[in-house]
Amino acid sequence: MEKILFRKFILDVSLRALIIIFTIGLIVWIIQAVNYLDFVIDDGHNFSIYFYYNLFNFPKIFHRILPFVFGISIFFELLKYEKNNELLIFWTNGVTKKKFILNLINFAFVVMFLQILIGSIISPASQLKARSILKESNMDFLPNLIKQGKFIDAVSGLTIFINERVSEDTFKNIFIQEGDLFDLKKNDNQIIFAKEGILINENKKIFRLLNGKIISTNNKKLIGFEFDKIDYNLSNLNSKTIKKAKIQELPSSKIIKCSLSLLNENIYIDEMFRCEKSRLKNLNQEIYKRFIKPFYIPLLALISCFLLTFSKVQNNFTLKSTKVFLYVFLALVISETLMRYAEDSKIQFIFIILVPFIFYFLIYNYLIKRVNS
Repeated sequence: MEKILFRKFILDVSLRALIIIFTIGLIVWIIQAVNYLDFVIDDGHNFSIYFYYNLFNFPKIFHRILPFVFGISIFFELLKYEKNNELLIFWTNGVTKKKFILNLINFAFVVMFLQILIGSIISPASQLKARSILKESNMDFLPNLIKQGKFIDAVSGLTIFINERVSEDTFKNIFIQEGDLFDLKKNDNQIIFAKEGILINENKKIFRLLNGKIISTNNKKLIGFEFDKIDYNLSNLNSKTIKKAKIQELPSSKIIKCSLSLLNENIYIDEMFRCEKSRLKNLNQEIYKRFIKPFYIPLLALISCFLLTFSKVQNNFTLKSTKVFLYVFLALVISETLMRYAEDSKIQFIFIILVPFIFYFLIYNYLIKRVNS
């Protein structure tokens, strides 16, 4: 009977959490997707790249909101059970409050390990996959960005200006600048001016320029020549979108190795990123987010269990329930705030790691004393 009762309670909590997490997650995902429209509007990627990039970023959202959702799900489910007298079923079937708390904490530890799995493996891998999609993509949507009277600088090291658009594929007075013309030390700088331009072939990846002039640098000198027709290839252009992996996209093993090396003043070299002292704070914050912050999940469940120390028949039940909710919210705030203090100091970082464990044992001992008395 006890297993059936606990199974129903865990099922109710899980169902509530899933509904909330997918509702909030979907809202955040849509808002994020709107912000990422720059990939199409400004950076020239097509909608398939945009869709896959957003899709692979969803685990990051799930990982971000899971502690909050789990905390409020436990709180409101316990509150509902108390108001509906469903907790009495546990007590009348011989389940002690201590045993109830221990079973709930065991469930919280399962969720905690799920959070660590998502944060340390699934989320970084999915974000790195999203970044690789950008890295491997070309500017196949750039022709649609070409507009009359507008400077187009979505491509790294390239600026295009169209004075007049005659038809969908035909333009007049085209200006193209590659590189920095004022830096004469480089030989890859040039300006192209054409009286007419036409986008040709099925994918519009060739920009045919007619009756123009090219000015380029060679050995710190400007060289110019005229042309009747040249084909400018648009298929291999690279956008300004950041394609290097960020810290939150790196594998956990690399982040830990780099952080330990820097804390011990050793050298760690990796081809994916630069392991530098200036990045130690960000590395420690990422380690905290992936491995330490999930330990607040059992703590949230423990704080919610203070609802078991009083009954709905008491006059101040609403006030006490509100206080418990505020304590849950405070624990969430502390978990977020401490991440900012994960500095490059070894002692300070160790202290921040120990904080959730200290809180857990203090609150657990106090709570067990309360329920036993």
